[in-house]
Amino acid sequence: MDSMETNAAMDNIPIPTMTLPEVEHLVHEMYKPNPPQTISRIQEILQTLQKSPAGWQLADGLLSRPDNNIKFFGALTFTVKLNTESLSDEDALSVLHKLVSFLITSLSDGTLAFVIKKICSTLVTYYVHYSHTWSRCIRHLSHSLDKCTSLPIDDIDDTAPFEDIVQSLDLKNFYALTWFTQFLANEAEKVDPKSTKYIPLHQRLANNAGDVVVFLAHGMKSMNDENTRPKESIACLHAWLQYGYRIQNQTLAQQLRTLVHPVINCLPNDELFEVAVEVLTFILEDWRPFLLKDHIESLYSVFESQWGQDKYRLLVESEDVDGEEVQFGLLMLAFADFQVVELTDGTNERAQRLLTNIVGLLRASGYPGVDNKIFVPTLEFMGSFVEVLLDTLHEADSTDHMQWDKPPVWQIMQAVSESSRKIQYPSITIYSSWDSTERVAFGDARKDVADFMQAVYTLIGKQLVLIFAVGLLEALSKSAWAELEAAAFCLGALSDCVSDGTSCDDILTKVFGSPLFDLLRQGQDVVPVRARQTCLSLIERYSEYFGNHPELLPAALNLLFSAVGDRHLAIPSSKSIYTLCSSCRSLLTSEVGAFLEQYVALRNNELDSLAEERVVGAIASIIQAMPEDPLKLDAFKKLLTMVVADADISLQLSTYPEGSLLPPDNPSIVRAYDLSQRPTAEVPTSEVSLQLAIRALRCLSSIAKGLQAPTESVDLETGDDGPQAPTDSNLNQIHVDIMNLLVRFKETFSSNLEVVDVICAILRAGFSETEPGPFVFPPQMVTEFITSRWENRVATIVNTASVFVTSLYSGSQRKYLGEVLGQLLPWVFGLLSQLSEPEQDPELAQYGLEFAQRVMVRRPEILMSQPSIMLEFLFMFALKLLNGNEPLPKAAAAEFWTTFISIRTDDQNTQAIINDAMSYLGPKLSESLIQNIGGKAARSELDRLSEPLKKLVAQHVHARQWLQAALQDPAFPSDKVSPEDKELFLKKIIMLRGQRSTNQVVRNFWLACRGSNFAYVS
Repeated sequence: MDSMETNAAMDNIPIPTMTLPEVEHLVHEMYKPNPPQTISRIQEILQTLQKSPAGWQLADGLLSRPDNNIKFFGALTFTVKLNTESLSDEDALSVLHKLVSFLITSLSDGTLAFVIKKICSTLVTYYVHYSHTWSRCIRHLSHSLDKCTSLPIDDIDDTAPFEDIVQSLDLKNFYALTWFTQFLANEAEKVDPKSTKYIPLHQRLANNAGDVVVFLAHGMKSMNDENTRPKESIACLHAWLQYGYRIQNQTLAQQLRTLVHPVINCLPNDELFEVAVEVLTFILEDWRPFLLKDHIESLYSVFESQWGQDKYRLLVESEDVDGEEVQFGLLMLAFADFQVVELTDGTNERAQRLLTNIVGLLRASGYPGVDNKIFVPTLEFMGSFVEVLLDTLHEADSTDHMQWDKPPVWQIMQAVSESSRKIQYPSITIYSSWDSTERVAFGDARKDVADFMQAVYTLIGKQLVLIFAVGLLEALSKSAWAELEAAAFCLGALSDCVSDGTSCDDILTKVFGSPLFDLLRQGQDVVPVRARQTCLSLIERYSEYFGNHPELLPAALNLLFSAVGDRHLAIPSSKSIYTLCSSCRSLLTSEVGAFLEQYVALRNNELDSLAEERVVGAIASIIQAMPEDPLKLDAFKKLLTMVVADADISLQLSTYPEGSLLPPDNPSIVRAYDLSQRPTAEVPTSEVSLQLAIRALRCLSSIAKGLQAPTESVDLETGDDGPQAPTDSNLNQIHVDIMNLLVRFKETFSSNLEVVDVICAILRAGFSETEPGPFVFPPQMVTEFITSRWENRVATIVNTASVFVTSLYSGSQRKYLGEVLGQLLPWVFGLLSQLSEPEQDPELAQYGLEFAQRVMVRRPEILMSQPSIMLEFLFMFALKLLNGNEPLPKAAAAEFWTTFISIRTDDQNTQAIINDAMSYLGPKLSESLIQNIGGKAARSELDRLSEPLKKLVAQHVHARQWLQAALQDPAFPSDKVSPEDKELFLKKIIMLRGQRSTNQVVRNFWLACRGSNFAYVS
């Protein structure tokens, strides 16, 4: 029968009257490769049958059939019925005996294991719901399996020794009992131990613990007994340990503890090692109080035994380590973590031997994260150990009395040595053979080593810096570049630790005053690229040191500039140039001409775009520190001229006819594209023009940021001083020139998102400045630019306008605020009014409302003096956002209303307008808040929505009346709460009068309105 015939047949059969053969046919069809809609329809019919009153008979009939898939579905149907229907004790026992009988029959008639497991799982479902009828389930099932019949519950002697029955089970019965016992623990772990309904269930399970332990002890006893399987028994024990950990029952724990020694004894057995390790690792990591002193002694003995030493040696020395050896190492680490306090005791010889072996794991063959899987976990443990040791020493107030050559500090220093050696890069051949995942993993391992070194520095101090400085110089003297790179990496990792003073300057002088810089300048023919990159990053990391030692600055900067032209080193060296120039700017002002010449030389070569941004930003930071304004402006003009050259070419190319192409060797393409992205065929002129524009703009943005004063931290919310209006005609002309350039870029490329974003970044750079500068434009100039026509990213422009308004509020710029807002407010409202719905452009809606909210905070009289039609639109717009589903605009609306409800002003006319508006808006706002809290809002939005509610209750006398009307409105979104619940909710929030606990009351009410299982807390 094909799928169409099957569908037709299914549609024509009345579901309640389907015969057993017809159901069998459907089950068979379900396992065939039928179309998804056919399978879905079959499942729908079968589920309906399972839940029907005839489901019990169906389950009974299906389990009696010989086909395994049919039997499985029969057991599944029993599970569905047990989960969805309640039975009397008599009927329940009848079902139990049927299931046990089916299990016994299936064990002897060749039924496949997956069906037998499903019957065992169904028996577990029975126990979860009817444990009171089958309290000693393990014992009863064992007796029934042994006698090959489902025995009456009352015939089982609970006091008789259980060992005899367990020992008489054959292998099939052993498997069945093991599966049932394991599934029982797995399911019981999911049942809430604190639920009143299930407390008896957990108690009955604890009463079965003795039988479980007897059965599992027998199963683990011997590998030679053909009727037991120790591996399955240990896996079953694991499930019971997880259950025991979940419910924390002392009786159960005491019973299970007796099986720990048998598991430990299984470790040397190759077949049992994996499952035994999993059990012991779980206990060591998750259930520490479970282990007793004699268990710890046994584990020590295992690690110290010949077998343990051989296993350790294989892990550390073998070139081809398998998963079993790694598991052994992880078990060692779990045990060491369990014993971490003892490891801090240098007088505990046994613990110190263990710690020494742990450190030895760092020597294991292979590259961390690639073919060495034990290095990273070991390093993580050592980092944690250092922290524990520090805590111990601080508590004992003995950090000044540590001896390096004594344990446990001696082992930590060994870990420092081993880990720094292991992160040396391999040969280029080996590294190239790794895939991307392996390279990332190796890089992550190096970062872990850096974290470890920083932790050790807290313990050891500047001597750790000396260790790596000496190591770097020794490697330099013998041209051991991999060693040098690793030492430089570790030395760089410690830069944050020593940045708060000059205590390590004498050590660093040995490095930076050595021949290192001269060697690095000789290129990769002498020093490999990787080592050069890491050494160059040292300069950036220790920029504060160079600020204290200006005599070394020229050599460092000459090295860095020589490296920028190398495509392999352009990024790290330019980053170092930027950091060094920014932090040492005041020391470099006399050399600004030389820096500009260096930049000219670099531009004549193929300079990476990101590197160029950093170089011009570095030069701009030096220009910012120049004391004499004429010289400063002259230097800036020279820098700007070079950037404008790209801009002019870009704008010139934009005028070329549509469809124009440039050959790949055109100089403009060389400037527009970095080497790695450079096209090899002809390119549309418009594309080259855009890329040049972006490059020029990003350089301009970097210059603007570089010109920002380094010590400024102007709080745009409360700043006291703003930039004075510029009086220098040269500076005025610079403003005009830069703004004209931005206007031309905007008009030419405003459809490009990146162009708009970078233009906004350039504007913002000047907003936070307190002194006149090239990017601190006159307010009217900024306002005209912002309110001009934009084709794209209008939301970003509005957000920039918000920052602009905030910056104007401070100092002498405040006088421009009224004039600026007179233009910006109508512009923003006009943009918002063009939206057919607020959610048409969520970002614009959010930023537009945030703009109005900022104006409301600082100049409420200006906002409230806008035309009434404009204000009405704003408030209705804010209500629509509050009622909407977009999270960010909704959050902005909540903040807007919180501000509006709270606003108070000394201007009586303004306050009167606010009061009148609130009288009209209060009921509408209350309705919106109640609709949200009544179930429409997302849970994550409740805290934000609680803020306007709290302000409303605390500050408006009519709040109760408004909220009560909203709660009683027929449009209230939930029918899950009663009028009494609503009144109680209202009473609580009114009594709290805006206190923090209002949030919890709101959350509870929302849960009740959503119909959550959590009851509304009265």
